[in-house]
Amino acid sequence: MTIPRVVIKNYKAFGEKIIHWVLHPNSKPKDLEDFKHQTKDILEIPDRIKSLEFYDSGDLSELVIKLPNRQMVEESLERFKDPHTKYPVPPFYFDKVCEDHMPNLDFLASRIADYTIAQCM
Repeated sequence: MTIPRVVIKNYKAFGEKIIHWVLHPNSKPKDLEDFKHQTKDILEIPDRIKSLEFYDSGDLSELVIKLPNRQMVEESLERFKDPHTKYPVPPFYFDKVCEDHMPNLDFLASRIADYTIAQCM
């Protein structure tokens, strides 16, 4: 059985949403339903998700390591041990970062989206 993952449909838009929440903390979703509403055209949230938690690291001296879910790691190890299985890399990593294609701030927003919601694939 494959564990359904959160799917980011628009990395740039989700990254910009996260940046907005960081800069304007009162705009953060109050609960999972509000999160789903604020990201309805940006993310696909699987039904297995039942709660939401934000961790705001305001301390620059703190290193936060968020360990992935054990079941997801085990499933991913099994799936990707076959060398012919392609690892799903977000498409924006293949875009050329330059003024005429993908500006730095668009790439930054996309990266923020990727590492904020990254799950063990």
